[in-house]
Amino acid sequence: MAALPAAPGDVLAVWSSNSTSGTLIRMGAVLRGRPGVANHVAVVTHADQRKRWIGIEGRPGGVGPVDCTHWLTDPRTRTNHGQPRPGGEQALTSFLGSCAKSLGIEYDWLGGIAQNVLRSAHMENLAEAIDPLWRWPTDKQDLLPGHVVCSSLAAMLYARVGWARPEPGKERTVTPGAWWSWSNDRQWERPGVPG
Repeated sequence: MAALPAAPGDVLAVWSSNSTSGTLIRMGAVLRGRPGVANHVAVVTHADQRKRWIGIEGRPGGVGPVDCTHWLTDPRTRTNHGQPRPGGEQALTSFLGSCAKSLGIEYDWLGGIAQNVLRSAHMENLAEAIDPLWRWPTDKQDLLPGHVVCSSLAAMLYARVGWARPEPGKERTVTPGAWWSWSNDRQWERPGVPG
């Protein structure tokens, strides 16, 4: 397969591994009525000197850098490359600044992972009950959340600059499956189908 196109600001919804946690995330997507393909999300930030696409990802050790290049040749990967992003260079600069500020944000075990598991098991009431224990500071535009998972990181960054994303208003609990389905359904918006 030829490599998918990439650019700073793109979100990749990917199959990252056959691990138990990856399998459980994909199973959660199926329980929510989505294809069980993606278990991870990464945000492309730049190409390095060796022409590798580098990005950031939320992971159990906290937000950190990741080489995205290998995902661009995987036929399971979906990208939002080509998606209109209002605000031009100024918005992209702000977005990339927020990406840099996100490095080191801790993983959202309780709010992101626990709530997503409960929602996948159709236990929405219990998911809502635990939310106040670990709530995001989303009411203040100048604050980044203290905890994210891979898919919520991408959604939060997009929300900060006002770009379209899956499940607006539910940034904390958006899943890799939601990003995959959203990009797959639009593939911006079809003619050449880039991703």
